[in-house]
Amino acid sequence: MKLKINNEEIELVYSFRSAVYFEQIAGHNLDFTKMSQNDLITLFYCVVIASLQKAKKPVITMLDFMDAIDENNGEKCIVDFSNWYVQTITAQYEVLNSMGDEKKQAKTGKKKTN
Repeated sequence: MKLKINNEEIELVYSFRSAVYFEQIAGHNLDFTKMSQNDLITLFYCVVIASLQKAKKPVITMLDFMDAIDENNGEKCIVDFSNWYVQTITAQYEVLNSMGDEKKQAKTGKKKTN
């Protein structure tokens, strides 16, 4: 997902760092079963911060982030982020699960059948 910040397009990236930032800012673990609107905005902000750092760009404040949300179609941008995040984290878990299956196969010498 791309987000325009300060007239520059930034590619959002999934990283463990964003979850750590979320816990630091929110004061609790990321829990999708109890996700509030504030948690979603905080998570979005943390993903943006981590993405900016990866791109070697200056980090923005929460106020600047909220302005960027407004400039990127407001609520639609938040919905787009939610969809992107769910797709991205689902893909990450699928990769992790397949790696676990490969380790099991290596130990047992059997291939998984569907």
